[in-house]
Amino acid sequence: MTDEINGVPCDKMFGAIAKTRENGELAQFRFSAKNEWVEGTASRSTIHEWYGMGGGHEHVAEYTYEADHPTLGHGHGPTPQEYVLHALAACITAGIATGAAARKIQLNRVSSTVSADIDVRGVLGVDPDVRKGFSNVDIEFDIDADCDDDQKDALLAAGAKYSAVFDMLTNPTEVNIIRRS
Repeated sequence: MTDEINGVPCDKMFGAIAKTRENGELAQFRFSAKNEWVEGTASRSTIHEWYGMGGGHEHVAEYTYEADHPTLGHGHGPTPQEYVLHALAACITAGIATGAAARKIQLNRVSSTVSADIDVRGVLGVDPDVRKGFSNVDIEFDIDADCDDDQKDALLAAGAKYSAVFDMLTNPTEVNIIRRS
């Protein structure tokens, strides 16, 4: 039987930590998404295969996501920028859940609201001096857990500290654009 806290399989989590400490090659993961243009500013991504812990894997299902832009698009889905906000909130929330499980803290509810400001003059090419990305991102968390406020603050701090998405947004990441045909 799995030792689960808040739905997190602790034996599996601590086992993975131990294995990657012993063999750093197991810690090398690769995630990918395949994207196809639909029409206008819309595109569709599918996510299914991934590599980690020394081998190739597939998610239990192929996941499909559609994106579009509200002013130029046809309503196929949220903007790519909104997916980034979702990814940030989801990654920190996962960190809170795993951190609570590791500390044997029972979570009752974790919710957040994430918002970001962007001046689209940069994206539209109206003003080359305006940044094309977010100028700031704010996340407000509400954590209901069987612990005190200091422990909640520690869970939130660790959730952000160990979040891959938070790291990608707050530190430069090399991005290579390659044309295949």
